Amino acid sequence: MKFFPRANQIGLALVSFALLSSLLGVSPARAVPGPNAPVANSDSLFNSESLSAPESLGRIERNEVKAARAHLVANAAGWGVNPLEYQAAEAVSLAGGISAVRFTQFIDGVEVANSLLAITVTSNGALLSYTKATSDFSQETKAPITQEQAMSSLVKLLANENKISPEQVSISKMELVIVDDALVDDVPFGKYLAWRATTSISGSLTSLSLSYLSADGSTVLSTLPYVRGIAEDPFVCDMQFDVGNPGYVHQLGLIEERYGNRYVNISSGKLGYPLCRKDNIGLGAPETEIAKANIIRTWDYFSSVLGQDINAEAYLGNITSDLSITNEAVPRISAFVNVCATNGSAYACPYENAFWVPWVSPDCQSKACSGIFLGKDFDVADDVIAHELAHGVSFAIAFNSAMSETSETYALSEAVSDIFGEAMDQLNVTEGEAPDPNWILGEDVQAGGIRSLKNPQIARIDKNWIARDGHDNNGPVNKLAYLLANGGKVGKTNINPLGTVTNDGLCNSTDECTGISRMSQLVFATTSKLTASANYFDFGKQMVIACSDFANNNTDGFNKATCKNVASALKAQGFTSFKITRTTKLGSVSRGSKTVISAKASGTTGSPVVGQAMSLQIYRGNKWVTVKTASTDGSGVVKFRAKWGRSTTYRVISKTNGGIFSATGKTARVRVR
Repeated sequence: MKFFPRANQIGLALVSFALLSSLLGVSPARAVPGPNAPVANSDSLFNSESLSAPESLGRIERNEVKAARAHLVANAAGWGVNPLEYQAAEAVSLAGGISAVRFTQFIDGVEVANSLLAITVTSNGALLSYTKATSDFSQETKAPITQEQAMSSLVKLLANENKISPEQVSISKMELVIVDDALVDDVPFGKYLAWRATTSISGSLTSLSLSYLSADGSTVLSTLPYVRGIAEDPFVCDMQFDVGNPGYVHQLGLIEERYGNRYVNISSGKLGYPLCRKDNIGLGAPETEIAKANIIRTWDYFSSVLGQDINAEAYLGNITSDLSITNEAVPRISAFVNVCATNGSAYACPYENAFWVPWVSPDCQSKACSGIFLGKDFDVADDVIAHELAHGVSFAIAFNSAMSETSETYALSEAVSDIFGEAMDQLNVTEGEAPDPNWILGEDVQAGGIRSLKNPQIARIDKNWIARDGHDNNGPVNKLAYLLANGGKVGKTNINPLGTVTNDGLCNSTDECTGISRMSQLVFATTSKLTASANYFDFGKQMVIACSDFANNNTDGFNKATCKNVASALKAQGFTSFKITRTTKLGSVSRGSKTVISAKASGTTGSPVVGQAMSLQIYRGNKWVTVKTASTDGSGVVKFRAKWGRSTTYRVISKTNGGIFSATGKTARVRVR
């Protein structure tokens, strides 16, 4: 269950995470009236020009697909296929660097169920083999009934078959397909049109099945259960677009102004934030497709690299409390594009930012919803979308409390989102994409990008650090991630990448960029160990521990040498430095009297070092001897209780994690009378 701690104390809108430093101040300098406002020329700010999304390959997109496509065209006659009928569905990496590119067959735009043309190529694109399982279907491809009629028929048939009420049957992904009994198991003999849908009994995810319905809706041809990870397509709505389907409604939480533009109130208010649902205006509008594709790419990164299903209710998925709206009990990510925003007084249309926010609402089954909101053109920025979605993940596992925008916690939260956003972008190469060696976030939405992970404004933690906005102070963490993924040098310290680094700046296969994948895994493991008030020092310490965990577990790519390299990077970036101050000066005490010696541990930025093991030492026999141990409290203070039998010199020190985190306080003298 998704639960946001302290919801009642914080209020309806708990916290929002924007890409830029301010959600909404005054109307941005480049803001202009919304799409429905009267303008002097016919060019609309929200014009209908669409950008073609890159062909999705299910995993990381590769150049091998281009080679496979070329072989398909060149060998079509010999293979007995029409190359125009095939769309790339997935590229699978195999041992030895070879790849199998899987194509799906479409006849007159209708998918042939379970069809496959697999073309296997070498790493340099040479053809190795091909496997074909296709159909020669040549009949009419127009269905005799509509999709709505097919859904209604399937609901009734399944309800009767299972002896349940129609309201208990959930249907999604209803689509017309071509069935060839040679390709699809447990269906009647022949080649024919049919309706294919994902079906389930409401509230029972284990009942999830794939059903085939006859083209005329009269007969259930087959219903085969399958149980696997659920990754439903997100619900993406265009805030300014009216879909004319009957029964569609306006989302709650939207405000309309006199020109008819819709705004989300980012200061929340009584209505909360809008949730993109199945029955909402703007769902599936033309300008939602790119955002939807980029959300799916982000899901894929988290799934394939980090093993996390961000569509799960625990992260970003919303299950509508009223199941009659969605007809399903599976989670969906909610997103809006073409967002306009207001804080109740100032209005920005277009809204030149993007953000993710959770809120408490009965709209969602868990009583808590979340979603991402993208201003104009932000839908094309895959790294920005991944950044915002990553906030939902880090919120669920670590940063689940309100925080100051100048706090180190806020900087860490922004950094983690930057890192996952840019890592996803680097690992997903689209056709014609240029290398991005500086790891610039938001280059697709703003000239010059928004910020660079390689060359951030604040590159490391040092004595010159001051409290700034977290979007600036995330720089040291961003730079650390870049170094661990790509290698580099900080001062005199050489830092090795955690894995392979591509030669041409483009990750055309996963094997070329294991440095990015391993860095991602380490950052995620580190984040999972952080509290909701973590600071830089906490991050550094937990990264050392996370690396040791991987090494001790023999996780691929991690060993003692790896962790030594990580420690060097952390030290070079200033994460391991701290100091011990304010050691109690006892002066003269009575023999045998009880005393308390305290000291304070703080990082370079002045933040308290919490939970750090400390030692009280005395100078005896020409060496320092530890006599007491304790750990710092929530304010970074440690206290030792001691009795003194003779005069001596003492100090407070700390040396943990193999000496990575070390500091020594000033010495003091106790005189026993």
